Amino acid sequence: MTERYSRLLDAWRMERQSRDLRPLQEGFYTDMTRYISEIREETRMIDKGSLKGRITEKERENAERMLGELSRLRMRKIVEAELDRVAIVGSALTQEERGFLSDLRGLFSSHEAKLKSILKGRVPQVDAKPPPEPGLKVIRFLQAVPAIMGIDMKTYGPFQPEDVVSLPVENAENLIRRGIAKEVEIPE
Repeated sequence: MTERYSRLLDAWRMERQSRDLRPLQEGFYTDMTRYISEIREETRMIDKGSLKGRITEKERENAERMLGELSRLRMRKIVEAELDRVAIVGSALTQEERGFLSDLRGLFSSHEAKLKSILKGRVPQVDAKPPPEPGLKVIRFLQAVPAIMGIDMKTYGPFQPEDVVSLPVENAENLIRRGIAKEVEIPE
């Protein structure tokens, strides 16, 4: 068992056993992104029928499953803490999760303002945003960004300035809004 697999396993176990958000070391998702990428590459290059091939494939499957479960569990804890107005220790959040929490707080604040309008007998101002488009959007990064967890629970990145990639629409639009990336127009 590799050292990174052990770290992922420990993080996954601790997160499942705790009601509170457990701290992850800085750069955890970036490191796990590299690990998953490397093990995927290894499984492509190895004889799948060999013992080493079967073990490596199982390690890849388990690592991807644990990382997805860990991310969803942490996201759920963050949302529940914010709904219950329970403070989250900042050191327990990764860089990616701090961005998620910031966006979440903005959404909750907007929604609460609309509820206050209703309680005051006023019709709330509703943004006429079109529903999110399914699929991917092509963007160009303006700055270096560590690995991110996509809305589809896949890990993307890390990215360097001028990298051009396709990301789920919701993630791409968030990065564009924050000035981290620009949309790339693709002629049809």
